[in-house]
Amino acid sequence: MATKQKFARSEDFKTPPCRVLYAFGMFKLRKSDSGKETYQSTLVFANEHRPALEKQVASVIIAQWGDKGLERAKAGLIKSPFLAGDGKGARNKESGEINPGFGPGLFFIRPWANADHPPVIRYKNPNIPATEAEVYSGCRGFAVLSAFAWNHATNGDGVSFNLSYFQKTADDEQLSGGGPIDANKWHEKIADEGDAPQETQQGAGASGLFG
Repeated sequence: MATKQKFARSEDFKTPPCRVLYAFGMFKLRKSDSGKETYQSTLVFANEHRPALEKQVASVIIAQWGDKGLERAKAGLIKSPFLAGDGKGARNKESGEINPGFGPGLFFIRPWANADHPPVIRYKNPNIPATEAEVYSGCRGFAVLSAFAWNHATNGDGVSFNLSYFQKTADDEQLSGGGPIDANKWHEKIADEGDAPQETQQGAGASGLFG
């Protein structure tokens, strides 16, 4: 029987401050291209914070492939988990425009968690799970990640991030689904016209609403 290969993994570490996009993926399982269900999200950082994450990735590369692994990584022979905020992955595939939340001076990663180890999501209370209304796409916070090495028959060698924890620390512009809506912006005042007609109170008169 073939021995299952072990891959290097870093210890858990706290990230620099970031902005979360596609936050719904931290709450609901999504299928990857391989068909595997995982929790997924996108974390966007200022470029100044990249060295902190690169340090974690470098340690995994050395542990897995030795010092020569760094040269392989620089040559593009080990797939990087870092994506440019104004690069291909940040753009609309049809228009080519940069999607909201991305841009120059930023980079992003796409950490994920297995179905049997969902990430812990918190806001103000460490013991109460945060809701999708609280942790929405566009809010700010930090994550606890671990970097790990992998090998794929088609894609070769690479390093990715596992998501263990995310804590929201501040609100920001909501970018897509999952966040609170401003009721004051949309609310229409309804005049009080007294009691409803007797027939509607009893449920009669509603039978024609749906055909």
